[in-house]
Formats: sequence, C-alpha cells, structure tokens
Amino acid sequence: VTKAWINFSASVFDRKFLIFAIYNNLTKERDQLQTSYNNLTKERDKLQTRYYNLIKERDQLQGSYKNLTHYLCPQSWIKNGSSCYYISTVLKSWTDSRQDCLDRGGDLVIINSREEQALIKSFSYRAWIGLSEDIKKSWRWVDGSPLTTSYWNSGEPNNMGGTEDCVEILIVHKDLFLAWNDASCKDPKHWICERLLYSFRK
Repeated sequence: VTKAWINFSASVFDRKFLIFAIYNNLTKERDQLQTSYNNLTKERDKLQTRYYNLIKERDQLQGSYKNLTHYLCPQSWIKNGSSCYYISTVLKSWTDSRQDCLDRGGDLVIINSREEQALIKSFSYRAWIGLSEDIKKSWRWVDGSPLTTSYWNSGEPNNMGGTEDCVEILIVHKDLFLAWNDASCKDPKHWICERLLYSFRK
C-alpha cells in the first residue's frame, strides 16, 4: 500500500508540475502577446498621427498652389502685368481665332495702352487682335467698347475691296505705334489671346 501510495503521489506531483509549467509558458506567451499588442498599438497611433500630419501638409500645399496660380500663367501663355497672353502657332480667320481664345477662357487681345501696344508689337507676329467693325461701321473691341486710341499703320484703315472689317497687327515697321491694318476677317492669320491673370484661379 505504501509503495502504491508513493507512486500515486509521485504521479500527482508530476501532473501538477506539468500543469504549472504549462501555465507558466502560457503566461509568458500571453505577456509576450500583450507586449506585441501594445507595441503595435503604439505604432498604429504613430502612423495615424503621421497620416493626419500628411493630410494637413497636403491641404496646406494645395492652398499654396491655388494661391500661386494667382501669380502664374499656364504653359504656353506669357505673363505681363495682370494679364496672360497666348500667341497661336497656326493660322485661322478672325472669327475662328476669337472662338479659340474663348475656348481658352480669354478673348482676342484688347490694347488699352501704349505699353500694351508696344508689348504686342514686340511679339513679332502678324496676328489678329480683338478689334473689328460693327454693323454701323464703327470700330469696337471684343468687349463692346468703342475704339478711342489707335495705332494704325500709315494709310490705314483703307477698307480695300470693301471687305476689310477686322484688324491685325503688322510687323513690317520698326515703329511700335504704326502697326494696325484692316483686313478681310476671312483671311487666315495668327492671333493673340488675352486673359486676366486672376481668372486662372477659377
């Protein structure tokens, strides 16, 4: 009986020891998993913070870009003062030229000053500008305003053939202010568009 009891006690002790060992291992694994979880949570929080910071930076950059476009003209346009100018690379009639400018968000150039006339002449293109005759044979700009100051070439406008109702800028003379010529609106020519700088923000 004593030997059997000893064997039984030893067996119980071994089982308790085994259970205790398993318990300790499980506890260690639990602690390791808890530590890993805590570390992952910290990393997640850091990533979330970085993500939100990047969102803020993106929004700030987008705002800066929108503000910057207030001072820049798109590619292929020339900035001068508060306007952007586009010079065509192909030839079209006055009407088709104007439509191209409208499609680009502008209109054929309106020359408001001697400085602007000098600028347009310096482009060195024989090109349509935004001046034509209305049905009453009065010269008007594309915005409807009447012509008040002109820079006609010598002997112009002459309405040769009775069909010259649109105006081009010439480059044959060095004089910046002897530059305009009336021509048939159907003639294919280069053209110059103008658009206010701030309108590119829209």
